[in-house]
Amino acid sequence: MDWLSRTLGNHRMGLRIVKTGIAVTVCVVVSFLLKLNQPFFAVVATVMSMGKSIDISFKAGKNKLIGVLIGVAIGFGFATLSPANAGLCGIGIILTLYLCQQFKLAGAETLSCFLFAAMMFHHNFGANLVTWRFAVTCTIDSFIGIIIALLVNLVIMPPNYADEIKNSCAQLRLQIKESIGQASARRQIDARAVDAAIQKVTSNINLYIAEAKILRWNDEEVFRISCQMATYQNILDELRAVKVMELTEEEPSPELLTVYQYHMERMHNLFESTAEAEQKSIEH
Repeated sequence: MDWLSRTLGNHRMGLRIVKTGIAVTVCVVVSFLLKLNQPFFAVVATVMSMGKSIDISFKAGKNKLIGVLIGVAIGFGFATLSPANAGLCGIGIILTLYLCQQFKLAGAETLSCFLFAAMMFHHNFGANLVTWRFAVTCTIDSFIGIIIALLVNLVIMPPNYADEIKNSCAQLRLQIKESIGQASARRQIDARAVDAAIQKVTSNINLYIAEAKILRWNDEEVFRISCQMATYQNILDELRAVKVMELTEEEPSPELLTVYQYHMERMHNLFESTAEAEQKSIEH
């Protein structure tokens, strides 16, 4: 059963998934309350707009609002000329993506192209010709979906990257301690696991920094951890150096043993320096 526990532990349902489901539910309810004919577009916009962080969600949401207008406008214009025309579809997608690129609408390309396609293939929804009413409805529905995604992400358990940074850093220290133990015993070293742990902490730090100032309340702690990342990277370099030696339980040559002991001593000193910094932060 240990393998099952580990598997479930490594594949936990993320909060972003849960919040996306909540946002979709709210979106459908709002659509029915407002008597919208096509909540489908609102739901799609909601799913595409749920970002990892609040700041990223707001930036992406603004881009998607403009992207919706671009996709609907181009799709409506081309569909008026010739609905579902293969050549116009290709040209329209190129133009949509080009405008998203020119206006630096990062993250809006997919939704913009989706709305363009919805205009071009409106006849698949039972209509013979795209109308301005349908274009306006799609725009309003998409706007509602984007706004609901932003509100849900902001109101329902906004991400606390300070805690995530501390937790991932604690996991990193455990992984490094285990790897140093493997190196001391001259066993196979899992340097990739340490590298992945470092990347996870770094990613969380970048997400924290990207947040608006009002949403950051633990700058000193995050700054302290970010300063230690260079030391953890140096420890990883030492682990890789020991791993390259491919030492076994057999006694190595004196020269190789000297190099090995040098890297091990440096590794221990680096790790102890991070432990001292951790202790000082706790005392203060």
